[in-house]
Amino acid sequence: MAEPANELFAIGVDADDYAETAAHDAPSVSRTFQSEADFQAQRAIYSAKIDIGNNYERLLEAVPLLRPANEPPLTAERYIKPQGSPPVRLGKKDVQLFGYAVGELYYDKRYRDLIELCERVNLVCETDGKTAESLRRWTRRCEARLGAQLGEGETTVARTGALGG
Repeated sequence: MAEPANELFAIGVDADDYAETAAHDAPSVSRTFQSEADFQAQRAIYSAKIDIGNNYERLLEAVPLLRPANEPPLTAERYIKPQGSPPVRLGKKDVQLFGYAVGELYYDKRYRDLIELCERVNLVCETDGKTAESLRRWTRRCEARLGAQLGEGETTVARTGALGG
């Protein structure tokens, strides 16, 4: 085999050396083969994440434009979407938080709040087909629940008004 013309390109790198460098010189330890001392050290610093609910409030903090008009904002400035401005695009975590908040509101039988939240999301946020269908489904489901509570034949506006909205 012929010698390379330039010695610079003839550098040999072992695959194991490259892998350790890519992992920032910290070889990963499989938890399957973890020593008892390593397990006890990890166990000592572990703390479980406790979810106390309040997903609706967390959603309103994460996306302030979803705050109802009658609620005071978090700061002195008003979070009102200017007319003609583009819709807000929710991130993946915000969409997940929205799903948790919707489930929490439905479980707590806060159907009026859930309908209003779905309407605000439709007005303020950019929604894809899947999210828009989910919003319609949640609205229909809550309207059915409110209809069962108040009697059929009333409109959604009359129902939400009767519940103090």
